[in-house]
Amino acid sequence: MLENNSNLFNRPFGLNVHVPTRTLQQVQDTAVKAVSGLWEPVVDFFETADDVIDGTVQEEINKCNRFAYSLGVTMRQGQERHSFNMKG
Repeated sequence: MLENNSNLFNRPFGLNVHVPTRTLQQVQDTAVKAVSGLWEPVVDFFETADDVIDGTVQEEINKCNRFAYSLGVTMRQGQERHSFNMKG
C-alpha cells in the first residue's frame, strides 16, 4: 500500500492539494465580479451624464438665463424708475 502512494509523497509541496471544482467556480465568479465592478462607476457616469456630454446642459442653462431675464423685465414693468440727481 505504501508503494502505491509513494509517488504521492514524492511530489513537491502543493501539487498534492486538490481543490474542489465548485470552489474553483466560485473563485472565478468572484474574480469576474470584482473586475467588472471596477468599470461600473464609469459606465454609470456616462449613462447619467449623457446631457453633459452632448451639450444639452448648456442649452438648459441658457434657457434658465432667458427665463430669469424675461421674468425680471416683466416684474420691472410699471414701476417708476428711481434716479439720483446730484445737479439739483
